[in-house]
Amino acid sequence: MNSVLATILVEAKKRNKWVSAADLKKYGLNKMDLHQLEDEGLLLIFNHFDGHKALKLTLKGYRVFMQENMRGE
Repeated sequence: MNSVLATILVEAKKRNKWVSAADLKKYGLNKMDLHQLEDEGLLLIFNHFDGHKALKLTLKGYRVFMQENMRGE
């Protein structure tokens, strides 16, 4: 996963916020990545009634991506 994308999701988790999937497309997010991360238990996907998706890391996802960010810095 793109490091900028991971950072955005980690910071949103710290603030207990959801992130719009549409806002993350410019960072290379695609449907296959979303479903894979959801299947692995790293990401929650909320489907709005109007067709938009919101994303939030699970605690497991937060720990995984925090470790990756620490190794990358």
